[in-house]
Amino acid sequence: MRNNLLKEIKVSTIYSGIKKTQDNEDDLLLIEFDEKSAIAGVFTQSLTSSASVNQCKKNLTKYKEPVVRAILVNSGNANAFTGKLGEETVLKISNYLSAKLNCSINQIYTASTGVIGEQLDPDLVIRSLQSMSPQKNQDWVKAAAAIKTTDTFTKVSKRICKIDDVEIKIVGIAKGSGMIAPNMSTMLGFIFTNANISSDTLQKLIVSSNEMSFNSITVDSDTSTSDTVLLVATKKAKHKPVSKFNDIRLTEFKKNLCSLMLELAKLIIKDGEGASKFITIKVTGAKSKKSAKIIAFSIANSPLVKTAIAGEDANWGRIIMAIGKSGQPADRNKIKIYIGNEQITKDGMVYENYSELRATEHLKQRNIFLEIDVGIGKSNATVYTCDLTHKYIDINADYRS
Repeated sequence: MRNNLLKEIKVSTIYSGIKKTQDNEDDLLLIEFDEKSAIAGVFTQSLTSSASVNQCKKNLTKYKEPVVRAILVNSGNANAFTGKLGEETVLKISNYLSAKLNCSINQIYTASTGVIGEQLDPDLVIRSLQSMSPQKNQDWVKAAAAIKTTDTFTKVSKRICKIDDVEIKIVGIAKGSGMIAPNMSTMLGFIFTNANISSDTLQKLIVSSNEMSFNSITVDSDTSTSDTVLLVATKKAKHKPVSKFNDIRLTEFKKNLCSLMLELAKLIIKDGEGASKFITIKVTGAKSKKSAKIIAFSIANSPLVKTAIAGEDANWGRIIMAIGKSGQPADRNKIKIYIGNEQITKDGMVYENYSELRATEHLKQRNIFLEIDVGIGKSNATVYTCDLTHKYIDINADYRS
């Protein structure tokens, strides 16, 4: 995907030596923006968040309308739980970049992913930056490759829509494969658009879209120290500025932004460590949307459910267990469980027409669909996950090797 989709953005990647690979794959990504580019972001809810996450949060609250001149991302080292030295590393790198770009240090955003607890060498990063030459002829696949850790493929998505009959472009890249759970995950996502949208409105857009995408996925229920999603608007599109979230002119943009983020989120699940199945779990009939989502995640994060699906075993009792342990309201006598199109339960017991053979046939497919009606209300939620295989253990047992 090499093109000038957003020609005002400059992109460069390089192998710095942070990530230890046999093929010296690029592990550092630098993205530069023109002045006055607006930015918004959402981050991990972890109490042990990384130095880069803390810096980004600080930058976003520094000004009423935060702007960005550069985003720097490294893979191979999370720079998390590295104490004051980790904070000083981010400061040193950001000071170098801000001086190079003649901008405030608060306009430099960084993100790191990889091993937790190891110090990141700032001099190694700065030496690499001195060799980098960001270009307007962007290669988004190469950019996405530079931020991978255990990912097996790059994750890129793009959309084109309109505001005021003006063409709006959106492009996004992401990484993530393991330590994936809502709030948000060991995932990074970077989304760019030429739309002329204020930072305040961008923030509301990313929070809204994130809830339906990156905050609706789980691989292994583990929340990372490093997850970051940043949304940047270069404001180069020639339409009247948008400064309100409820502006009707944003209708098409909202739909496309959410679609792009959901596509990236699903790619993360499809690339789940050791995954062989992509699982969609829809909970209906819940008391509230929040309750529906808690139930759905209780099912999605159950090792017993995930291993049963990996083994193509229609052990629906494990789904019943996961509903019950969620602690959310559910009417036992009204719960209906479906594996694919096969109804399993009715009136508080197994459905008389249930065929385990048909349910098992569905579980042999790559894409698995579970639907659960808990019989309480009218709210619903959908989450996405993958199965749990022995390969997940192999990957994570040797992660630092």
